Amino acid sequence: MGDKKTVFKFFTIVQYQQEEEFLSSMHGKGWKLARITFPGFYHFVSCEPQHVTYRLDYNQEGINHKTDYVQMFSDCGWDYLFDFVGYSYFCKENGSSQEREEIFCDDASRLDMMKRVFRGRMIPLIILFLCMILPQLFMNISGHGTGGGFQDFLSITFLILAILYLFLFSTMAHQFYQYEKRLLPENAGIKLKYLGISLLILLIIISIGIFFYLSRRSVYSVSERADGFTIEAEQLNKPVVMEYNLKKGNCISVIHEYDGGELSIRIEEEHKPPIFFGNSFDGFGDFTVEIQEDGHYRIECSGRGAKGVIRFDIE
Repeated sequence: MGDKKTVFKFFTIVQYQQEEEFLSSMHGKGWKLARITFPGFYHFVSCEPQHVTYRLDYNQEGINHKTDYVQMFSDCGWDYLFDFVGYSYFCKENGSSQEREEIFCDDASRLDMMKRVFRGRMIPLIILFLCMILPQLFMNISGHGTGGGFQDFLSITFLILAILYLFLFSTMAHQFYQYEKRLLPENAGIKLKYLGISLLILLIIISIGIFFYLSRRSVYSVSERADGFTIEAEQLNKPVVMEYNLKKGNCISVIHEYDGGELSIRIEEEHKPPIFFGNSFDGFGDFTVEIQEDGHYRIECSGRGAKGVIRFDIE
């Protein structure tokens, strides 16, 4: 096992130069790159310490025309190693020279590669975020989902995914900005471009926060009567609890004009199992429950974005 080594390293998509330097330094220590496995395990084999330059290129068009692509670099003295997550890896022996061998001839070529990276790696993530994660997040936190505890789980899951994606986009935007500013320090438009991207990310974060707040607030009123109570809800997200001392033979009738969201009703005697429990996702309609024994009863009406009028009559 002394002739093999595995090292875990993580490089972001704009840190390809740091990755190149890492691989060159390992070869200088007598470890030649053999392969890379996900998520970032670099596998080396022992070799004679040499000054070898490693370079990366991201070119899907080139990979699709592999023979011509590899030959083009081979004509310039670069040895093709393999492809990993869209990047092509090349190396070149440079003897004892400490001069940095470049695979790109100018800054424009480097920027072209980063644009290819953005199109190949970031645009699919942006599409996934905008077309799946955000819609699913808004749908679940607004109450239009499966209902119950599973919907809470989905809401939290998509919220965490949205936060992770926004963090990724923010980090990538900052690194792309630093990269472009280093290559084109005189270009004043770079700062404005990334300022606009930062404001867009901030706007999405604020929108999620506002939507989450609005979807979780409760707007309702409770009107008590001698023979019961009525709930008028524009948006009910909390339990409404009323308690009564009832006699055997009393009846609790419930009439509701359900207008959306999730509605749950529970009727129970104190410290005993419920005598009725229904959820709008199970499809209950108007109903009447007859009291079987004297006792202190608790009527709980709760909702998740529930809308409508719910009337409780005690006879």
